[in-house]
Order: sequence, then structure tokens, then C-alpha cells
Amino acid sequence: MEIDGHPTQDMIEELEQRGAIRMHGTTGGPREDTVRFLTEQNPQERPGIWLFLPEEAFQTGLDEPPL
Repeated sequence: MEIDGHPTQDMIEELEQRGAIRMHGTTGGPREDTVRFLTEQNPQERPGIWLFLPEEAFQTGLDEPPL
């Protein structure tokens, strides 16, 4: 599947331009090493929203080859 130009990818890129940080993880949360790195880079704790975006969110069928 081609991600460039995908509506979900466009939304993620827009949020990143506004200061969001992409972190890989699972339904259990972001990876510990990634959270540790983020904390070290940003020592001032700030409020925010964690969003779990499953890989299925990209599977709209728009970019999939026909069967």
C-alpha cells in the first residue's frame, strides 16, 4: 500500500507540524525506550493526549490493488 497522500498519513503529518510526536507502540502504550527518549529531550512535563492509531487505520482500500 502506498502511504504518501493517504488521508490518515496527511493527518499525522499535519499534527506533527503542530508539535505532535510519533511514537511506535501497541495497545499497551508506546514503547518504553521511546518514552524515555522523549522525556530526556523534553524535561518539562506538558499535558497532552495519547492517541493509539492501529495499522488498520491506513487500510481504506483506496490504495489497495483490485482483487
